[in-house]
Amino acid sequence: MNDDMVNMIIKALTINFLSLYIFFAIINEKIHTKIRFFVIFVFSIFITVSYCILSLYLEKITVLIFIFFIQLILIKIEIRNNDKSFLVENLLANAIEYSLYSVSCFIEIMPKSIFNIGNTHINFIFMSLINIFLCIKITNMKRVKNGISFLQERIENNYFKIIILNISSVVLLCYSLFGKYSGKVTEQILITFITIIVIMIIMIQKTLTLYYKQKLLHQTIEDYKNEISEKDKKIKELSDEKYKISKLNHEFYNRQKALEKKVSDFVCGSDTETAGEITAADKIASLSKEYSDKLQDIKHPDKLPSTDIEEIDDMFQYMQSECEKNKIEFKLQVNGNIHHMINKIIPKDKLVTLIGDHLRDAIIAINSSNNKFRSIFAIIGKTDLYYEFCVLDTGIEFEVATLLDLGTKPITTHKDTGGTGFGFMTTFETLKVTNGSLEIEEKHKMNENDYTKAVKIIFDDKSQYRIKSYRLGTKEKNI
Repeated sequence: MNDDMVNMIIKALTINFLSLYIFFAIINEKIHTKIRFFVIFVFSIFITVSYCILSLYLEKITVLIFIFFIQLILIKIEIRNNDKSFLVENLLANAIEYSLYSVSCFIEIMPKSIFNIGNTHINFIFMSLINIFLCIKITNMKRVKNGISFLQERIENNYFKIIILNISSVVLLCYSLFGKYSGKVTEQILITFITIIVIMIIMIQKTLTLYYKQKLLHQTIEDYKNEISEKDKKIKELSDEKYKISKLNHEFYNRQKALEKKVSDFVCGSDTETAGEITAADKIASLSKEYSDKLQDIKHPDKLPSTDIEEIDDMFQYMQSECEKNKIEFKLQVNGNIHHMINKIIPKDKLVTLIGDHLRDAIIAINSSNNKFRSIFAIIGKTDLYYEFCVLDTGIEFEVATLLDLGTKPITTHKDTGGTGFGFMTTFETLKVTNGSLEIEEKHKMNENDYTKAVKIIFDDKSQYRIKSYRLGTKEKNI
């Protein structure tokens, strides 16, 4: 076996192995397993043998075409997916690998010149190592390491695939022509090949950006559809509720009129209280209670959005029922998925305690006020950059001394209505562990148009206690 044959085997084995490696990476198939590595290596040997044999009898471009379809057959055998052809994916993988190999050849020129390496075997091995390094870097890129999304989606992405198909085909064509001619023709093909590689990189990046924008638009449309569906459902519920209330009013109308006549007869007939009058009063009270009970059965509290975490949902539902008992409106907003919040930032049991403590404080604050606007608005999830839990209420403001002493000792201004002061002590202890911050915001005095204050627990790794108040200005200190 001569040197040229050895070099061709090294080159072909490297390119075939890395082409398959890139293919499995861009379709998000597991490649970091011993079995998959073994399969890729065995396939690479088989393809390399085929390449060496075909190269003895066929032109380079024809050999590449045969090798491409041999790869497809082996891929179908390994993945066993009859729904997809993998033609575009495999073409893209080959185009990327041949581009990386060409880049490796240019990079290898520098150390070869510096160290004056004349052994072609060493040169080819060195090029292969550079190629492997570039391949690993490419497959670990943010938008590639979990596969290229639009190649995995079941929805039609023909526009993107046609772009990839055209660019990849041109890259492989230029590569097959490179080295076949001599003189200026080879230089022209080389310049064309480098230009096409750059265009391929730019176009793939632009295509991915366009795809993600399209996907975001698709998601936004789906969100609007879901929102419209929820609104339609709410309208139907309100229509059903209106019908039931109308039916209830009709049911009680005649009974109410009969009692009104009886009371009117008693008032006109006598100035003294009689047993009949007492009986009528009892009947009116009984009728009112019956009406209220039936009306309560009809009017169910609004269904809260779910966090998909049972203990947290249970706490919010419990607090909703407590608000209902105290005739307080309760609203909840869940911003995205909070599983990361309880898995990485704050333990679930501590978050449940925080929710219960601060919603209970908000109920006490509202019950201690004379504000006709009785409402609590809770927000949980990711807002801007950080995860947070926020409670807005329409109750009385904090006393200045209470604000300044929070976290230093158990302090409350509502002992007579159930306040203990331990809620904020527990909050500060939790924030010390999680490096979170407590922020209390007061924009204006209590009124009937807006929330009085907001208590925010922000997991920002700053461990600060911040006050933003129209009374005290802005103050902050480390927890």
